[in-house]
Amino acid sequence: HRRHTSRYPAAPNARAPPPPPPPPRDDDDVEGASARAHDQRRTYGDIAASFSLMGWTAFGGPAAHVGLFNKTFVRDAARPWMSQGVFSELLALGQCMPGPTSTQMSFAMGITQRGALGGVLSGGLFQYPGLILMTLGGAGAAEVLVNPGGIFSAFTAGVSVAGAVLVVSAGDSLARSQAKTPTTKALCALSAVVSYYYATAWLFPTLIAFGGCVTVFEAHQREKRVKKLDANADASANASASADADADAEDAPS
Repeated sequence: HRRHTSRYPAAPNARAPPPPPPPPRDDDDVEGASARAHDQRRTYGDIAASFSLMGWTAFGGPAAHVGLFNKTFVRDAARPWMSQGVFSELLALGQCMPGPTSTQMSFAMGITQRGALGGVLSGGLFQYPGLILMTLGGAGAAEVLVNPGGIFSAFTAGVSVAGAVLVVSAGDSLARSQAKTPTTKALCALSAVVSYYYATAWLFPTLIAFGGCVTVFEAHQREKRVKKLDANADASANASASADADADAEDAPS
């Protein structure tokens, strides 16, 4: 009884074994990373140095202030105070709350570094110059502001134009930093058009809610596509493994 063997040797299995799982992180490593992140926070002196001058030089209104925060503390900072994602979350939270967003952001910037006391320091230093100047203006220049002369009217007109330019520049900077996908760009353009032609009390909350619903739906659809691709990849890998096993069985001596 002759034993039949294949003419060709069995081909080795080309599938490489999966890589070993990474070793679990020790609690000491986690605590060390947390301590390093804690040490990278700005000090009270850094917060005071950043906001003491900014309160006197930030013109243009809330939109310009938010753009200035993004440029100074995130985008162009040698040591960013936070990531762009964290800044975007704070901006979204401020937009969903009543009141000027720049005021809320001025407090939030300090809170992220030194807690509530840091927020009081950053927000107070950013707000008090406007309080002083508006108080002095209202007390000492009421008549000039109500009945301005020619020179003063020309001066205020120039200041208004410069403020409008700062707002446009800040809006462009925020749009470029926040709207990075086709969906967010379309939402940005739609919101700009609608808010320009329609002025109602519930317009901005409606636009915020609409934008949130659209992005949530997009994220859900993206997650479904990723799961489908993963399932197809797993099915293809299982089919390939089954085919390799069948080939090995056929090539094995009987």
